Amino acid sequence: MAHRTLKTRYRLLARRYGLQIKRIIPRHSLYKRNAAYRAITDRGDFLLKPFCRSRILGQRTPKQQIERISSHIRTLQEAGYPHLPKWLTTSSGRYWTSYQGKPYYLTEWIKGRELQNDVQDYDSLGKALAGLHNVCPTTRLPMSHFTLKEVGFLKWQEALFRRQLVRLDRRRGRWFRKHGAECIALADEAWRIIKAPEVQRLILMEHEHPALIHSDVTFPNVIIRSDGLFLIDWDRVRLGSIYLEIARTLQNTALFEPPRMEALLRGYEQFRPLLPEERLLISAFFRLPVEAWLSANRIAFGRSPSANHVLKKTWRPRLNAIGWMDNWARTTTAPEASGHHHPEGAGINEEGEPAAM
Repeated sequence: MAHRTLKTRYRLLARRYGLQIKRIIPRHSLYKRNAAYRAITDRGDFLLKPFCRSRILGQRTPKQQIERISSHIRTLQEAGYPHLPKWLTTSSGRYWTSYQGKPYYLTEWIKGRELQNDVQDYDSLGKALAGLHNVCPTTRLPMSHFTLKEVGFLKWQEALFRRQLVRLDRRRGRWFRKHGAECIALADEAWRIIKAPEVQRLILMEHEHPALIHSDVTFPNVIIRSDGLFLIDWDRVRLGSIYLEIARTLQNTALFEPPRMEALLRGYEQFRPLLPEERLLISAFFRLPVEAWLSANRIAFGRSPSANHVLKKTWRPRLNAIGWMDNWARTTTAPEASGHHHPEGAGINEEGEPAAM
């Protein structure tokens, strides 16, 4: 009965877009079963997705959030942004519809491959990100300082980590007893960079050039097709900090490998060259060990430290990548991607460990 009800729902939703569903296939995400559906219709294959309210978009209702997202999608489509799947409109011209109060949207189905260990893939991803950040949004919030707000939240997270560090039990807190001081040193250096006068001026002037960000550029959300690279899952598109987005994209996709990082940043700067202070800010965000903070928080609340094995596996490459980023931030041309650049005063010593601050 439940299955029949679902089929009825999806057929009704598809008809609002002028489509007839022949078959519907559930698609799972990393975090949720049946996160979306592949709708096989009389006019081809499409992605049908229920929209879920996101805390990252503030306290708005799901309807208010999807309306804001639709406005940004319309801006991107009207600007001809080529890395966005085509969003379909209903007979009334809207990018979304609802069923029993829950919003849904429909886009073209993008079939392709994931990012590979190919510098051309990362060059293309950098260009796609820069193209997004260059789109002039229709919504302007002149008093919004997105990066400033992000810095405040990150400082709160790090302060919580410092308090939790002393309370972690001996067994599950073993990694933190070994590397906790390194985490603190990395954060201290990031805050020092962010406090630099030229970086502060950049942050305070950000409201004059608001930019759209994707907010979730990860391996599953990057698909490469014969005709180009596509970013999918735009449920969190918003006005935000491009500097934090660049840093997180590097962390989420480049596997802390300098050749991939260099290719992504080179591609980005071909479309949107970065000022010296912008490079410094990106490097400061990149060095923050957010995964360690989140893992410590899970342990403190008695949950499984799911990020711990990732931290153990990536910690040494992460420190090497931070050294490379420090060098990149202090040069006008990106350094060779050897992964062993630790300039004097960059916060990394000759053994790849965070230097004393």
